[in-house]
Amino acid sequence: MLTFAALSPGVVSITLQEVAVSFAFMVLGVFGALSIAAATLSVFPQIGPSPMMESATKKASPSLLLPSSLARLAAMAPDPTIIRAHLQMLMGQDKGSPRFLTENDQIAMVLSQILARWDSPHLTELTDDQVRELWLVERLMRASPAEAGALAHFFVSPNAMLAMRDALANPVAV
Repeated sequence: MLTFAALSPGVVSITLQEVAVSFAFMVLGVFGALSIAAATLSVFPQIGPSPMMESATKKASPSLLLPSSLARLAAMAPDPTIIRAHLQMLMGQDKGSPRFLTENDQIAMVLSQILARWDSPHLTELTDDQVRELWLVERLMRASPAEAGALAHFFVSPNAMLAMRDALANPVAV
């Protein structure tokens, strides 16, 4: 017993459990030990991942929008199925032969980068709120400067969104 005092509590617990199982086998035989093990498992269920831990391990997609703007966006945006179809058409355009990038190509690249950041390779995997976010990003990219300024207030980082819009609207001359 003196040796147990020098061990950590975890080691002592495991050792005592093994001693208890060995003692149960010795005294009660195989059937008695199995019945004690079954009773123990029913009283102390096996520890596994809890629903709280599972939701914590799922990576939440970082939203580009302020939490307070989601309700306003839902009210002003079209139906998510219409948006999905439009975005699918925009992002699935045939690239064909090498050519200069059009405005649609540039916007599709921006939206693809957002999808990559969300770890969602397909539009069908997105929630309705995420589809609306992409719709708002596309709308901001195509907007006039005044409208873009108004739409930027929906975003967590309005200056970054306006800078991205300005970079697409005024490409650097080579």
